[in-house]
Parts: sequence; C-alpha cells; structure tokens
Amino acid sequence: MTPTWLTGCLNGVVGDGLMHHQSDGPSPGGGANFANILEITEDGVVAIDTYQRIVMFNQGAERIFGHASDELLGTPFDLLIPERFVLNHRSHVADFAKSSVQARLMGERREVIGLRKDGSEFPAEVSICKFDQAGATYFAAIVRDITERKRSEAAMVQINHQLENRVSTRTQELEFANEQLQSSLRQLESKTDELRSTSQQLWQAAKLASVGELAASIAHELNNPLGTVSLRVESILAQTGLDDPRRRSLEIVEQEVERMARLVANLLQFSRHGREQISTVNVDEEIRMTAELTQHFLKRRSIEISTHFEEGLPTIFADRQKLRQVFLNLFTNAGDAMPHGGKLVTRVRKDLSPAGKSQLVVEVSDTGVGISPEILHRVTDPFFTTKEEGKGTGLGLAICKRIVHEHQGSIHIESEVGKGTCIRITLPVASEKNVRKLVDS
Repeated sequence: MTPTWLTGCLNGVVGDGLMHHQSDGPSPGGGANFANILEITEDGVVAIDTYQRIVMFNQGAERIFGHASDELLGTPFDLLIPERFVLNHRSHVADFAKSSVQARLMGERREVIGLRKDGSEFPAEVSICKFDQAGATYFAAIVRDITERKRSEAAMVQINHQLENRVSTRTQELEFANEQLQSSLRQLESKTDELRSTSQQLWQAAKLASVGELAASIAHELNNPLGTVSLRVESILAQTGLDDPRRRSLEIVEQEVERMARLVANLLQFSRHGREQISTVNVDEEIRMTAELTQHFLKRRSIEISTHFEEGLPTIFADRQKLRQVFLNLFTNAGDAMPHGGKLVTRVRKDLSPAGKSQLVVEVSDTGVGISPEILHRVTDPFFTTKEEGKGTGLGLAICKRIVHEHQGSIHIESEVGKGTCIRITLPVASEKNVRKLVDS
C-alpha cells in the first residue's frame, strides 16, 4: 500500500498541476481514496529516497517491471535501469534534487529505457517530481510502458516507407510509360510526315505524267503548222529586199516562230522517257564545254565566269546529252538572273553520300537577283517561271530535276533575294555494271 505521507505529497503535486486539476477544498474520500487510485492506475508509480532506494512500488509498476512490491522495497532503483544507463540516471536525479523545479509536467516527459525482471528492456515515458517529508527529500516517478506505441510507430514508418517505395516505383513506371508514349508519338508523327511526303510525290508524279502526255500531244500538234509557217516566212524573207519596210515585221515573225519551236522542243524533251544513252562522262569537261558555248551569251551581260575543279575527279556513267542539257539550262538561267552583270562560279568536288557511297557534287552559283523564300519550293515545278512573260517556259529546271533524278542524283537550291542563287547537284559514281542494271530496269 502507498504510505500516507507519500499519498499526501502526491495529492499536493496533483493540486499543483502534474496530473488532472482538482477543485479547491478537500477531495472526497481523502488520502485513502487517492492511495487506492495510485495502486490501481495502469501507469507505474515508483518512489525513491535520497539514497535512490525504492520506498514505494504500486501495482502498475509490478505489471510493467515484473517485480513484486515486497521484492524491491529498500533495494536500489538501479535494478529497474539497464546497467549502461545507471551512472547517467544517478547524475540526473542528483541534478534534479538541487534544482528549484518540483516536477516535470506530462508534456515534458522524457523517453527512457526500463529493465524488467526477466532482463528484457522496454521503452518508457517518465514524469518525475520531488518532495520533502520530515526533513528528507523523496522522488516519485510515473512510468508508462510505450512498447506497443513504439511498435505501432515502427509499423507506421515501415508502411510509409513501403508506400514511398511504391509511389516512387509507380512514378518511375509512369515516367517510363510517358517516355514510351512520347517516343510512339514522335514515330507516328514521323510516319505521318513520310506518308504525307509519299502522297505528295505520288500526286506530283501523276501530275507530271498528265502534263507530259498533254505536252507531247500539244507539241506534236504544233510541230507541223510551225514548220509550215517557218518555211513560208523564210521564203518571203528571201524575196524581200533589205531596205523593204516590211522586212522588220517579217524578222519579228521569224524570231517568234523560232521561240515557239524552242518551246515545242522543250515540251517534247519534258515528255520524252526514252532509253538512256549511257557512257563514261567527265563532268568537268562537260562544264568547260558548256562555259564555252554560253561565253558569248554571258559576256554580253558582263558576267564573269570562274570554274573550280577538285583534282582527281572520277568519271561517271551517265547520258552525256542529258547532262549537257542540265548544265546549259543552269548557265542560261544564271545569266538571265544577272541582267546587269555579276559572277558565275562553278565548282565540282568529290564527296560521300549519307550511305557512304562515292558521288560528285556540282555547284553552280550566281550573284543575281535571287529567289524569294515564298516561291523557292516551286521553281522546279513544270511551267512555273519567275521570268517576264514571253521569256521563259517554266520547263528548264523541271527538266533538270527529272534528268538528275533519272541518274539517281539529287538537286538542291539555295537562294537569297538580292544576293544570288546556288544550285547543288549530286551524281553517284557507280560502276558500269550497276548503271546497266539501272537502265535495264
């Protein structure tokens, strides 16, 4: 049972606020009732004297520590603490005895480790108070076993850790799935672009086929009457004197008939898909020959020509006449783009294709008026021209593009208004065997 002097002391401590506040005046039942409460409380109540010997050990303490009260009364409090904490506990009690603080409230509890009779340790929360009785100082501790709470907290920490891991794993999975989705979307966009490009190419091929058929039909229909008109005009001119005032009009008619004849020839060339006459071709020689053929035309426009050929250029297998037509078109187009003079530069060099195969690169650059970005993509379309009315058929670059593609090459045009144009053509360096297979197919 709880000594009456301790009961009174703890009753006073309760009144000071360590436990629940009581109203003024004597409590019902007095000290005996309070002693009974201390005995049956779930928390352990242990009191020690200044020598740290146990002088009170309630039923709650018996349940917590596993000792009977009569086993511990008069024994050192050290029996209830793991050996490694004994010195620290004694120092703490000594410091507390010297301080002016009478009690540590519930909110100021310290977590400590207790020792049971069977040697097992457990976590506990402790509230401690001190009091004087008959000239001696005593200490009382209220002990609560928090083993289950610690287990719950540990389980909660484990659950939180598992949840965090699951969230992290799921987040990584979602990020990976999102990356896969983005990759699929990019592939889909790429396939869509390819499909759009293929559709455009098919549409362009169909359009060119229709235009070619129409051009061939028109050209054949125009050839005979143009030939008749040309012969008649030539005959009349032969009978007309140089001083005849009608001669100038006849000469104009003759020039226009010649222009129409060239247009018909271009139409026939555009629509013609005959068998290539493949032979060994020196590209640099063909460009030199083209420069000589157009020299008079370019000189009248004050255009300076310069050529740059890389040493050791390989020959290619190509249709010589068709390549000459390409180079002639490029030179005359450049001349038309520089009506007030300029520079025409041609370069030929060796290179490797993206597939790692040998190829020749031909560049024809001018310092002419240039082409605006809005129409640059259309300049190789049939019948599209930037020249003045009556000065261009719009078939020159279209024919160049077709011939280059027939030779498994590519054509690329770069231009800037007021600064000029550069047309870059690539032609593969293939063996005669490969070219023959291509022609036969």
